[in-house]
Amino acid sequence: MKKIYLFTFAVLFTFSVFAQSEKGFVYLKNGTILKGKYHYSDAGKLRVESAGNIWVFDAAEIDSVTGRHATRMAQLENLPQYSRIFYRTELGVLAGNSQNSQSAPMSLTGTVNYLVTPQFSAGVGFGAEFLKESYLPAFVNAEYKVRNSWSSPYFFLKAGYQVPLEDSREIYYDVQPYWSASSFWPGPQPSHSYGELDPKGGILINPGIGYSHLFSPGFGMSLGFGYQFHRLHYKGEKDYGLDIDYNRLTVKLGFIFN
Repeated sequence: MKKIYLFTFAVLFTFSVFAQSEKGFVYLKNGTILKGKYHYSDAGKLRVESAGNIWVFDAAEIDSVTGRHATRMAQLENLPQYSRIFYRTELGVLAGNSQNSQSAPMSLTGTVNYLVTPQFSAGVGFGAEFLKESYLPAFVNAEYKVRNSWSSPYFFLKAGYQVPLEDSREIYYDVQPYWSASSFWPGPQPSHSYGELDPKGGILINPGIGYSHLFSPGFGMSLGFGYQFHRLHYKGEKDYGLDIDYNRLTVKLGFIFN
């Protein structure tokens, strides 16, 4: 869990660095020119610190801004229109029980999403997850942004199927109480080995929350936390079947592209 905490801290620190104020000139439509520090708020306003004073302006009041992010003001007024299709690549872990043989498997997924409205999107995704076997998750994805702005919390729901990519590497046993003549007390003994079972995959459901920030119309980052449920089915000889449930906390860093 320490690695997860460090991972989360590093991402939050990165977001805070990008949120720092910029220095430059702000040109208002009424002819006023302000020199100082400025930064954009989540509500699409510009906050300017100049000569010991603080002003907050709407996008409609700004003529232009010079600085590293000078073009952002014009982009703010048309944020939902620049592209209705965006891509997100996510890398993270599926954190679970520390006593499990796979306590935190790696997960890599990618989605193609379409903006149905400025705040709601739907899409499809694929990826790779390394549980006891390697799987290809295929799913549909729905997201809702709390605010139509450059930075916003969002809710998401993924639902689909885990497709196995390899044969099982585990040997499963049928375990039951067994009476031994050499032992006074009965104990669990394997009565039969089913050998390597054939993985068939299973359903997955992954609801969660996250926070996204766009640094430009073409690039952004996100950090998401969720709960992921898998039910993986295995099939053996003589119609033997085995279901294994996974209940995991997902922690994923995402990269957004247009």
